[in-house]
Amino acid sequence: MNVSQADIAAIVQQTLTQFRPHRGFTFRSPAVTVTGGYCVNQLGEVLKELGATKVLLVADKLVHQLGLTANCEAAITLSGLELMLFTDIAGEPDTDCIKAGTEMLKRCDADFVLGVGGGSALDAAKAIAVIGDYAGKLTEFHVGGIASRRVGLGAIPTTAGTGSEVTDIAVIKDLVLGIKVPVKGPALVPDMAMVDPALMLGVPAGITAATGIDALTHAIEAYISRHSNPLSKAYAYHAIEAIGKALPIAVGYGQDIDKRYDMAVAAYKAGLAFSNAGLGLTHAISHQIGARYHLAHGVANAILLPYVMAFNALSCEAELAEVASALGVGRESMTLRERCRAAVLAVRQLVIDLGLPTSLADVDIAKRDIPLLAEQAMKDICLQGNPRDVSPSQIASLLQQVIDGTLPEGYC
Repeated sequence: MNVSQADIAAIVQQTLTQFRPHRGFTFRSPAVTVTGGYCVNQLGEVLKELGATKVLLVADKLVHQLGLTANCEAAITLSGLELMLFTDIAGEPDTDCIKAGTEMLKRCDADFVLGVGGGSALDAAKAIAVIGDYAGKLTEFHVGGIASRRVGLGAIPTTAGTGSEVTDIAVIKDLVLGIKVPVKGPALVPDMAMVDPALMLGVPAGITAATGIDALTHAIEAYISRHSNPLSKAYAYHAIEAIGKALPIAVGYGQDIDKRYDMAVAAYKAGLAFSNAGLGLTHAISHQIGARYHLAHGVANAILLPYVMAFNALSCEAELAEVASALGVGRESMTLRERCRAAVLAVRQLVIDLGLPTSLADVDIAKRDIPLLAEQAMKDICLQGNPRDVSPSQIASLLQQVIDGTLPEGYC
């Protein structure tokens, strides 16, 4: 009996599929994490332990101008390490910015890239450290094609929101296609994360609110993700719990370093959760709206999250009921549906209390753009973790509800 190569390949593939671990999962995190007020003073020592000799510090232009990188720079130079600066990041990172950064990395021959700032700077640093070694289009890396890098990578956030200091993902705007591309791969996980709430004391209330809701969105979407696992759920739940308590105070009194610390650690936990469990429909839509209408990512998430939670509840009612408990609005006397609804309303109320918008009414979205936005959202990698299957027509309908500002009463 002759057996073809195709038959052999099919048999091998079937065998591998049958023997994959049942309910197994992979969990990635930075090798070193340092936390605490003014911990950036230890930066030089930590970098030397990681083998760094020449450091390219990547920072937001405004963060650098405000002097928020000064302590980092001093700690690096006092430790005898060489320091170069790349601060050409004025907004969300795009392909031109990454190209300029990778060219500078090659010129200065740094062996460690350190991002300092908000999500834009951290995403830029991660992309600069990795993408320069790869040929091809940005969109080719959306399925986790980035597996290695030749330089060290560290991240120091100055806002509590993106979780980029721990994640295996970076979001870069493709200027040719006019879309935000989530780039994913294990090489994007930093070797070192340093979480210093003292760097966040001067963040304005509006930015604190938007980035805080971004962290809450990460935690909730990771908690209900179809790819969640026991570790991601634990981190997500505790992040939701902490954000619900700390965010209003951090927005109302930004000098409370304890609440800033609580928010910073919560954003870190949420980052670990979604990096290892995925996100969902909120982010899939948010990326499209943000790129097309220049709406801040955290604000877009704040608007969309309650609507998407209500839509997804059909498939994750029990999980959202647990979210209600984390937010302190779930009661044993409530039915599962009532607790689920309480979670949705609690998130919406938090958005209102923080002074963030609750609809897209003020965003000039043309009706003719809705089908295109829906189609683009369907292609977003974040949609893979959404607990409910979704179609372009459902996304279009959901967008219309968000424009009208009408939170749906039912799950459909």
